[in-house]
Amino acid sequence: MPSMLMQELETYRRERERLLSRARGKYVLISKEKVLGVFDTEQDAIRQGYQQLGNVPFLTKQIVEVEPVQQFVSQMLDI
Repeated sequence: MPSMLMQELETYRRERERLLSRARGKYVLISKEKVLGVFDTEQDAIRQGYQQLGNVPFLTKQIVEVEPVQQFVSQMLDI
């Protein structure tokens, strides 16, 4: 079974260069294989995602040339 948002991440990868040339630093809203819009803030992109799609998975992502390193800490670790 594919991981959640894999299709949306692939859509972002496919559209990345076009998005960078037109909207660097802004936030994109993606559902499945469709770019639904570009927004100035992440909150605007999220709000529009819920308005257009409802309570279903969608991707909002900042359009950047260099992807930041993500670190997640599990509360399950005894550290």
